[in-house]
Amino acid sequence: MTTRAQHTRTDWGIALGVTAIALAVYLVTLAPGLTFAHNGSDGGDLIAAAYTLGVPHPTGYPTYTLLAWLFSRLPLGTIAYRVNLLSAFCAALAVGLFYLVDRTLAAPDDASRTSRAISAAAALTLAFSSLLWSQAVISEVYALLTLFATLLLWLLLRWRRGGGDGWLWAAGLALGLGLGNHITLIFFVPAAAYLLWPERDRRLRPRVWLPTLGLLLSGLLVYAYLPLAAAHRPPVNWGDPRTWKGFWWVVSAKQYQGFAFGLPTVQVPNRLGNWALLLGEQFGWWGLVLALFGGRQVWQQDRRLTKFTLIWGGLVAVYAFFYDTGDSYVYLLPVMMLLALGWAAGVRGILTLAAQRSRTRQQIALIALLLLPLGSLALHWQANDLHGDWSSHTYAYRLLEPVAPDSLIIVRGDEPTFALWYAVYAEGARPDVAIVNGPMLAFIWYREHVRHLYPDLVVGEPTGLPITWDDLVHNLAADNLPYRPVYLTDPKEEWADWFETSEEGRVPIYRVEAVH
Repeated sequence: MTTRAQHTRTDWGIALGVTAIALAVYLVTLAPGLTFAHNGSDGGDLIAAAYTLGVPHPTGYPTYTLLAWLFSRLPLGTIAYRVNLLSAFCAALAVGLFYLVDRTLAAPDDASRTSRAISAAAALTLAFSSLLWSQAVISEVYALLTLFATLLLWLLLRWRRGGGDGWLWAAGLALGLGLGNHITLIFFVPAAAYLLWPERDRRLRPRVWLPTLGLLLSGLLVYAYLPLAAAHRPPVNWGDPRTWKGFWWVVSAKQYQGFAFGLPTVQVPNRLGNWALLLGEQFGWWGLVLALFGGRQVWQQDRRLTKFTLIWGGLVAVYAFFYDTGDSYVYLLPVMMLLALGWAAGVRGILTLAAQRSRTRQQIALIALLLLPLGSLALHWQANDLHGDWSSHTYAYRLLEPVAPDSLIIVRGDEPTFALWYAVYAEGARPDVAIVNGPMLAFIWYREHVRHLYPDLVVGEPTGLPITWDDLVHNLAADNLPYRPVYLTDPKEEWADWFETSEEGRVPIYRVEAVH
């Protein structure tokens, strides 16, 4: 007779196998350097901050930054490639954990080979979904978000299925550290509270929830990294969080709060259409139908668990939908993980219906359904294969090619800014140049940071009437042009009356000849 310990060892072995398969695909398709693909323009900022132990853009992402710093020290490829590896490992581990999540839901009632095959197929279907795969091959925080979301679900389910209190304590620590990576993980909390509510009298005694809360707060201490990092004045130091005001500006993402629920009403129909297509392409339309069918099956078996997934997924989806940026759909990765659980339940339901007719039909249905991950792999390979993508890496260095020694480069958009931060601060290219982001001059902390970073620059303070960041760019160029060459990477059309420029380089960069 097969013991439960043997079942557990088998499941862990399969989980490792699934992880290895996903990781192998991710490594083959991994970007070799800095990339802007898959809305990854923030990668240069994140990598430069991690490599120099600095503070990236709000919310600071301390958990990601520290892990990325560890990976950036690997003796492999470019610095960007090393940090891209972090995403690949996080996504692959999430896939392996997902297998264990599905086994926790299926076992011990169904520990058959067929059930295990379905769990493995569901995990690989998630692995090769377009959204997770896209984030597994670039430097971004969302593969780590998926790993924490899957880990939290696994720990919570293990405790709910009769596991010891240590499972819930571990979930508290994981939640704290996970919030140090991405704050949207907070939507897990009300869903988990609903799922655990029936246990409040029987198992959730103070000796259980107090250590859980304590470990949650311990995990949140990762945010102490931000003022500690800012204290050594790194080149990437958003908000300069050495003071409480600066710390809260970063952690609360004050700069981006206007985006939350800021989607204009006129854009709602367009986003609905785009998101419908996005959902359909994750597992294929048949896979989405299977997931919805599986959700119905889970509803019949465990309504509280189904409501838990609806609360968590619904809160994430509503927040992401109305967040007014073009890449907010990436927040949906925990939702895709929950949908993949529905996919597995749907496959089991289809096989049960097929078995009622004949065993042959069941076997045919099983083979057909298990081929779906291969279809997803083939369908999404081309779009997610970045192994030859050097375009963004090359872009940064070509921007610097024609620049004269000891120049000032004024940048505007995220892509040129973060590409140059990566090349100069992380890889050490052209340490003689000063890089200043024009729009960020509107912030007092940034002007102070530029003065500290480049003490030879003339960085004036606005005086008199309200002044825009465009005016500050004009003044910066005018004040420094007598002493050093000044370049613009992406000037606004409105600046044509201010600056006389000449275009240089294979990637256009504009040298300022005169300022009016």
